[in-house]
Amino acid sequence: MRIALIGFGKMGREIDAIARAQGETIARVFDSRTPVKPQALEGIDVCIEFSTPEAALANIRACIEAKRDIVVGTTGWLEHLPKLKDDVKDSGLLYSANFSLGMNIFQRIVSHAAALIEKAPEYDPFIHEVHHRQKKDSPSGTAIRLANILLDTIGRKNKDTLSISSNRAGLVTGTHTVAFDSEADLIELRHTAKNRRGFALGALTAARWLHGRKGVYTMDDVEL
Repeated sequence: MRIALIGFGKMGREIDAIARAQGETIARVFDSRTPVKPQALEGIDVCIEFSTPEAALANIRACIEAKRDIVVGTTGWLEHLPKLKDDVKDSGLLYSANFSLGMNIFQRIVSHAAALIEKAPEYDPFIHEVHHRQKKDSPSGTAIRLANILLDTIGRKNKDTLSISSNRAGLVTGTHTVAFDSEADLIELRHTAKNRRGFALGALTAARWLHGRKGVYTMDDVEL
């Protein structure tokens, strides 16, 4: 599989190192400052996009035009997804706010917990997340995804009553806590990322799964 990396920051370098160790071919590398052109993707099987919210949409459109599969880890562009879906006909697009394999398992655990809490009205759910001080979005895309899991299942909560708190400090890779509080006790579920390796492994897993498929997918569709 011939891979193009779009965005060669810390995540891009981690993906590059692991992909080469696994025997994949990194055929092209684009930095985050230069928009990708469709003609530059000749011979590429899958693009993995970890650039910036400002650049992501143009890069995605270039991949769609070139009929190349693309895995997108950048957040901040999803409001454009409804219009893009109609254009993704001859390639595949897979997006996620968090490609960590552990986080995707965690989300499925949270979904199961939410189904139990739905039947226990004395428990009030909330979310808290911590990331490094350079992370721009707050709350994180992952926290929003976790919130949507809770809101889809726990009917007594809505966007106005589900509390999501965030901290941006230090060098924290990412910690997400989903908690259920009652007068009697507190239940906490927590995922803590130790480094970027889990995200890179998940992005490569997603790229292999996506290659050859057509349409729009998320990590929920990927067989872990």
